[in-house]
Amino acid sequence: MARRAGTVLLAAFALAVAAPPAEAQDITASCDPTCSSWRTSDFTVAWTEFPPQGIPGTRIESGCIDGPITTETNGTLIWCAVVLLDVGGVVIGSAEESRLVRLDKTPPLVTGASPSRNPDANGWYRNPVGVTFRGSDVTSGIAACTSTSYAGPDTGSARATGTCTDVAGHHSAPSAFTLNYDATGPIVTSGKPARKPDHGRWYTRPVTWRFSGSDRLSGLAGCPPVRYRGPDGRTARVVGACADRAGNVTARGFVIPYDATPPARPVVRAQTGDGAIRLRIRTGADVTRIAVVRAPGPGTRDSTIYRGRPRSFTDTRARNGKRYRYTVIARDRAANRSRTTIAAVPGPRLLAPADGALLAGPPLLRWTKVRRADYYNVQLRRDGVKVLSRWPTEARLQLADRWRFAGRIPHLVPGSYRWDVWPGFGRRVAATYGPRIGARSFVIPEAPAVASGPRPAR
Repeated sequence: MARRAGTVLLAAFALAVAAPPAEAQDITASCDPTCSSWRTSDFTVAWTEFPPQGIPGTRIESGCIDGPITTETNGTLIWCAVVLLDVGGVVIGSAEESRLVRLDKTPPLVTGASPSRNPDANGWYRNPVGVTFRGSDVTSGIAACTSTSYAGPDTGSARATGTCTDVAGHHSAPSAFTLNYDATGPIVTSGKPARKPDHGRWYTRPVTWRFSGSDRLSGLAGCPPVRYRGPDGRTARVVGACADRAGNVTARGFVIPYDATPPARPVVRAQTGDGAIRLRIRTGADVTRIAVVRAPGPGTRDSTIYRGRPRSFTDTRARNGKRYRYTVIARDRAANRSRTTIAAVPGPRLLAPADGALLAGPPLLRWTKVRRADYYNVQLRRDGVKVLSRWPTEARLQLADRWRFAGRIPHLVPGSYRWDVWPGFGRRVAATYGPRIGARSFVIPEAPAVASGPRPAR
């Protein structure tokens, strides 16, 4: 019988069909189960006929399409008809079966591939990217195509490979999707400040740094400048970064000795004496040098009278009674500066106890030294009457509870006391005295009375 792909082929018998006996209904015709499966090469259909058993004097006649099937088709209907005849040629039973046969001899084609997202920057990927392939098959259609991911190595012609499979089971030839992939950052090759240090190797003001870099694959996009403003540190680090065209960024630190913070202001206290002013100076640990500027100087203008390491300093070129202003300038290793200014008037004076002090016991009298003085005369009066005169060689005198004076033994009893001091020069018997250093007073108050009262009853 004639057969053509995509058409229905019918094996027909012009038979006068009589009503078959019941047992004739067992006649069947069947095809192997693979008849309806997709075939990938030419094949012939194999029918199997099942005549009834136990009916003598009968014969079977059939008309079946059995191939060969050589033309690709996604569904051609084939038939097989079987009849049972008696000895007289009368049809006593029949059976019919049909099947759709499918033939696909051509592998599918990969028609393209699509990444799961757009490139990260400038047509370059720097992070893993998924790639899905697509294809076509004219006869059986596409069953599946590769879905994969590319995560390296770095290259400007990366290839993600995939295939497609059709429903008939053919596999396509491999196909590649090409992309640019660079997951490696550039190299920061150098960093340089825009100017020289402010002092020695130290920077004390904000400074701009510029950086250079390289990238061997996607190429260098740029290295933006950085303006460093701190923090302070001997080994502070300014961080520069470079980016490549794929968007990778690499940072690198460079050492910059930076100190923009002035030291703490020096603490200065002045102690005046006869023709001298002693400056007691305390500075922070970061101060390396100080300078002392006096106004007026030895002339009429300000002048620097000390320059060197931090320490206390005595100005021995001051004139008594003249007011001087001292500015102490502290400088750290980066030449940052801070300053403190105080004023003082030199001249001899009494130091302790304070004038008018209330004392509970004998005081230690102290006064400033007088240059070239060999001794001092200290006189003590109680309620206007002299009760003591002493000639210490040091600028101090410790009073006692009682002492000997003018053949008497005075006591330090409650009352008001005044003390005066004169400097003496040469031998004491010469009684050569300079101007009085000063006069002060102190008070020894009455002891508080002890309250008395009736004794508590037992």
